[in-house]
Amino acid sequence: MDPELPIAKTDAELVAAVLGPGAGPELETAVVRLAAVPFWQRRRLGAASLVQDFNLRPGIARRLVALWDLAERWYPDERPSVTSPRDVLLVAGHMRDYKREHVEVVMLDARHRLIATETVSVGTANASRLVARDIFAPALQRNAVSVLVAHNHPSGDPAPSSADRTVTQTLRNAGDLLGVPLMDHVIIAGGFHYSFAEQENWHNDAAA
Repeated sequence: MDPELPIAKTDAELVAAVLGPGAGPELETAVVRLAAVPFWQRRRLGAASLVQDFNLRPGIARRLVALWDLAERWYPDERPSVTSPRDVLLVAGHMRDYKREHVEVVMLDARHRLIATETVSVGTANASRLVARDIFAPALQRNAVSVLVAHNHPSGDPAPSSADRTVTQTLRNAGDLLGVPLMDHVIIAGGFHYSFAEQENWHNDAAA
């Protein structure tokens, strides 16, 4: 029987154990740097980038990419993609029963998969305070690539108010400036909803 392998305590030790002898002393430094890269971005790195940006040997870089691909096949990322108003309703539909206005930010990765949702404002029965910082501060902290905003109208009428339109345009402008675009703003009211992206043809604007 083979002797038991020592228990690896760090990411670098785990990677070294998988890649085996010959990984090189630069591996530990590279893994420490890779651990600081957001997961979604790390998965997009190819062997060439690992060689050029992280100083790994080409053979080790190819083996590390193969390891990531195998992990993806065995343990696929099952987070839902949020790409339509219906998807937003599945994530934030609970807001339809709130008696006061709530605003939630839905944070997405590069594949529009859900990173997290966070309530960023709670108001009165017919109004809630919202500024761009409320939306984009948590998004930047979680390395979100894009965001959606959802809020409820306890009145049951999903039609956007003039204030809703103003803040939506402010958020779009802020998102474009920060490089974290606002993909949609969905108003939820009872069994109804209003999607700015859908109703106001944002996708056509982006394609223009």
